Amino acid sequence: MKDPIKEEAFYNGDYKFSYSSLNKLLFSPKLFYKDYILKEREIKTDKHLIEGKLLHLMLLQPEKLHDEFSIVPNKIPSDNVRKVLKNLSNRFYDPNAFIKLKDLDNEIIQALEENNLYQSFKDDLKKLSKIQTEENEEYYKFLCQDQKKDIIDNDMLAKAVERVILIKNNKDVMSLLEDKVTDFELDPLEMYNEKYLECELNDYVFGLKGYIDRYIIDHESKEITVIDFKTTSKGLEKFAETVDYYNYWMQAVIYITLVIKSSKKDITDYKINFKFVVIDSYDQTYVFDVSKETLNTWFNGLEEILKETNYHYIKRDYSLPYEFANNNVTL
Repeated sequence: MKDPIKEEAFYNGDYKFSYSSLNKLLFSPKLFYKDYILKEREIKTDKHLIEGKLLHLMLLQPEKLHDEFSIVPNKIPSDNVRKVLKNLSNRFYDPNAFIKLKDLDNEIIQALEENNLYQSFKDDLKKLSKIQTEENEEYYKFLCQDQKKDIIDNDMLAKAVERVILIKNNKDVMSLLEDKVTDFELDPLEMYNEKYLECELNDYVFGLKGYIDRYIIDHESKEITVIDFKTTSKGLEKFAETVDYYNYWMQAVIYITLVIKSSKKDITDYKINFKFVVIDSYDQTYVFDVSKETLNTWFNGLEEILKETNYHYIKRDYSLPYEFANNNVTL
């Protein structure tokens, strides 16, 4: 359903698309409307997502561990239980009064029904016993103490540290991570980790934004190197398919665009290097270089996507994906 008030608030701002929001718009304009215009986006707490975020941080900004994560002494609950506990904390969070799970019987039963969890149990007490455990209570307390932090356990932290060591044992990766910047005022090198960038687009009323894992600008050699770290549940040999499936190619050229447009110097004629550093499910690490020809193809693809995005944005039409909305699909 449309909400004219929230829609006007969205359009009154200077909106900038991230890779995630563009991807959502391509997949389902209706979901984009719900998540980004109505602001009803569900915060994902899946373990693999948190582990990916943790690995990024331990690799690039380990000093910020306690700024971004809370560490529980016991193991964290399963994904489904965490989702229920997250929903409860969103509804009943009170910074001045912590409500224990044992005092939320009716609310837990309702949340379990909404998430279709433990519904095979006929007895409500049995359902509650699955949630009102000592470990879940501890996790829930951490969740309510600081809702901005992700929660991990010591096993997840140890796994991340182990994988960082494996990655850093790769000489190709370490050459990309080496900090060569000096205090010399005229140093030709710029290096950034986890850098937030945003930019306007000349031909559109919206812009782009994103956090870039790492990028290096060498003004002496006139080269830009953008590095994106990826974890994958598949083997390295399947990563090309993963790039297409998740539209990682679009993320790559968005990041390059952000770096070029955000620079205080004119770097439009610099050579561009883009590298995916990938660690797979077998803890194998590889640096995938992207050819100039492939990047050109990806930039052309992004331009087509921006045209489709412009259609949705200008017409405020989020009913169907672009091709369907314009009757371009036949069987």
